[in-house]
Amino acid sequence: MLFMTQTKISKAFQTTISAEAIRMLGLRPGQRVNQIVEGTRLVLELVEDADALAGSLGKGKRAHAVDEIKAAGRTAMAKAGAAGLEKGR
Repeated sequence: MLFMTQTKISKAFQTTISAEAIRMLGLRPGQRVNQIVEGTRLVLELVEDADALAGSLGKGKRAHAVDEIKAAGRTAMAKAGAAGLEKGR
């Protein structure tokens, strides 16, 4: 997809994103963008935010609390350590 439009930079160094670009990219107010300078080009790249990840776990799956994740990590490390000790005997 290639789309180009022209806009003007204000005295406050602000510009407006065209309505077509907003529709094509599904932009929402408050979204963050990275500003990347490539030679004489300025590229705006959408930053993925937490809202963009909503539903990424899939249906019926719940998020785990940080304490649950840490406990699972400790358990896995203990098992891996025990397995390593058994191998060495």
